[in-house]
Amino acid sequence: MPSVSIVMATYNRAHLIGETIQSVLGQGFPEFEYIIADDGSNDGTEEIVKSIGDPRIVYFKRPHTGRLSSLRNFCHSKCRGEFIAYVDSDDIWMPGKLDMQVKVLNQHPGAGFSFTDIELFNDRGTIQPSLYKREGLEVCNVFSQLLRNELVICHTTLVIRRSVLGLVGENDESFLSGDHDLVFRMSHATEAAILNYPLVKVRRHAQNTSYGDIYRLQGFDEHHRTLKKLLDSRKITNEEYSKAMSNTSYAFASQSLVYGDHERAIHYLKKSLAGNPWNVKAWLRMGLMLAKKVFRF
Repeated sequence: MPSVSIVMATYNRAHLIGETIQSVLGQGFPEFEYIIADDGSNDGTEEIVKSIGDPRIVYFKRPHTGRLSSLRNFCHSKCRGEFIAYVDSDDIWMPGKLDMQVKVLNQHPGAGFSFTDIELFNDRGTIQPSLYKREGLEVCNVFSQLLRNELVICHTTLVIRRSVLGLVGENDESFLSGDHDLVFRMSHATEAAILNYPLVKVRRHAQNTSYGDIYRLQGFDEHHRTLKKLLDSRKITNEEYSKAMSNTSYAFASQSLVYGDHERAIHYLKKSLAGNPWNVKAWLRMGLMLAKKVFRF
């Protein structure tokens, strides 16, 4: 019986997936199964995966849905390990990543999941060597940090106890991704073991910057749906909900401007002000945007 089930959902990544798979197989941690759910790829992804021939790889070809939430739930139904690890099919695990996270979870049984720092890179090299800019191990509850929008957890770094899914439930398949929703629910229920080292290299490339921008915009709305779910289930108060909506809406407005979506930026600025009418920065940004829209300068 494998101690770790590694989960990967993929779609049309034939040009990248081989490098990702080799970074996983080279971990030096042999006791795992590697479950790959292919979301109907038509670019040779299946041939690349099957050509590797490692018996730990279990490959499933699925009809295309574009829904990570359902693909990951399908993978969960196939998992046999005590732990579940996730890897995106365009990223690279650093040597020793899996071993370090399994060890720290075994050493801290009160932690339900672990995540790590990342290095952001592209085909020209490193873009950002660290997201967190600190070192060492932390074991703590991160729910309040997530609620204040002070922490980003990259799903491709996660290792979770399979028992945690039994505690908090599977991915909500009404979400396109469900990443943040699951992390919020896990964080409310249990502590996290944080390895503040960039143990995963997250790749930026044309396929995930064009489609990825659209995906992230969808993710903004899903984040707010998660906050509403937390409020409705009484996991947060009305005051916490209003603050979280205001803070995240302002952040989402700023990011929407980066993507050139001015209408969506105004939409989120209005949401930010609804949650906190005294947000001076939101009023200033809203006024500047409306002035530009009226006078077209």
